[in-house]
Amino acid sequence: MNTHFKIISGRTVILGLLLLALLSSCKKYLYLKPEDSTYDKVFWATGANVEKALAGASGLFRDAITASRLHFIVGDFVTSEFLRGGDFWNFESLSITGQNNYAYTPYIDPVSNWTSFYGVINQCHLIVENTPNIDASKFEGGTEQKNQLLGEGYFLRALTYFYMLRIWGEPVVTKHSIVDPLNVPPVPRSTDEETLNYCIEDLLKAADLLQDKSDNPVYADKNAAWALLAHIYAWKHDYVNAKKYCDEVINKGGYSLEPIDTYTNIWNAQSDETIFEVFLKYDKGNNEAQKDFFNIFLFNPVVNKGTASSWAINTEYADALFADENDQRYTKIFKSGQGGTMLSKYTGVNYYDPNRPDEYVIDNNLVLFRLADIKLLKAEACVKLNALAEARKEINDIRDRAAAEPLADNAPCTIETVFDERARELYGEGSQAFDNIRMRLTNPDYADALPDPFTSARVAAKGYYWPLAMRVLLPQNALLTQNEWWKNH
Repeated sequence: MNTHFKIISGRTVILGLLLLALLSSCKKYLYLKPEDSTYDKVFWATGANVEKALAGASGLFRDAITASRLHFIVGDFVTSEFLRGGDFWNFESLSITGQNNYAYTPYIDPVSNWTSFYGVINQCHLIVENTPNIDASKFEGGTEQKNQLLGEGYFLRALTYFYMLRIWGEPVVTKHSIVDPLNVPPVPRSTDEETLNYCIEDLLKAADLLQDKSDNPVYADKNAAWALLAHIYAWKHDYVNAKKYCDEVINKGGYSLEPIDTYTNIWNAQSDETIFEVFLKYDKGNNEAQKDFFNIFLFNPVVNKGTASSWAINTEYADALFADENDQRYTKIFKSGQGGTMLSKYTGVNYYDPNRPDEYVIDNNLVLFRLADIKLLKAEACVKLNALAEARKEINDIRDRAAAEPLADNAPCTIETVFDERARELYGEGSQAFDNIRMRLTNPDYADALPDPFTSARVAAKGYYWPLAMRVLLPQNALLTQNEWWKNH
């Protein structure tokens, strides 16, 4: 049944091609289906075409988050994790030393332009609107497959909106596919609360439809929906529900922590810990692997480039974070190179063409949800709910795996304890910047002790979100507004 993500790129899919063509034209910020109703009736008639449409949506999502390394810029670079190489002069203002000035982003279009995500959204609209109308007999796997594909459409729509919200806040939430690409009505931005509640609605539907456990984590299952629900409720600071859905994954998902000896299996698509990941592996038949995404972390001798063209580990920060010398994660995820220390989670370098010895791709998947993340998210919820024994237990499960010193029964266990453990465990996975927003910047307990470079005025104006490229986006939507902090910065 799970064949639709084997070809995960929108480039090989009819609707994906249409959307990609529209994306390249940059004429609209909401991307639309063809107007030909006869074509629609023919296309939305079989389960095989729903699979194609879903593969197209997934490929568009992958392309959106990997473009210009968006995933790592917004999730990692703006923290203390990495040092920019000399070639990245235009990243200086984004860094902590540059005061996280997100308004100056020359030549990094995706960090201020959410256009590509609306291709995913409209494709998902088409899937959830049309799939219910196709008879189950038109699906190779019958009702079960029909439900699975529909559930994946709901899941991906929620994932896309939540991904956008964490970067820019208050996305323009559309709930239906747009029919006429020449007459797109202006649409105002939705509030964060409205967006999150819409995502929750989608995920509750998805959880009812999806299979209990996927045999391949590039396919969403109930656990992926529960994991995303847990993150959304944590973002809302609804820690009762966040804990509830963490427990659903932990207690019912059937996942296990990868042993430290084989820790890097997590990023090689070989782990029972992974809940959901984006397919970026190499295969000869249909290569979706990339060179210029994961290789931002790599330099000599792993690949033939220097630290000037890479983000090296900020060893001052990393060494302080991993002060426990028994913690085996340090040697598993960091590697010394020429002129610095590199992240070694994504080192599946594949010189796939013997006739081109200098060309390679990085043969790893991008993990979005895994068991360690969910256990530490539960620990965060437990700290906020004053269930400190439970919080220590989840943290110690992660620390035990790493052979690190466990927390004693009477040891302090605070939000900082959890934040630091998530920083160690999820280093370079696109998480820390959002953990900082959720756990510190929007946590009332930090109102008088905000971490640099944030001030109370900046947080009040939601200056942790990125500004929008209004010159590009406003002509297509007269109701679009700039994020408050960036109106005068």
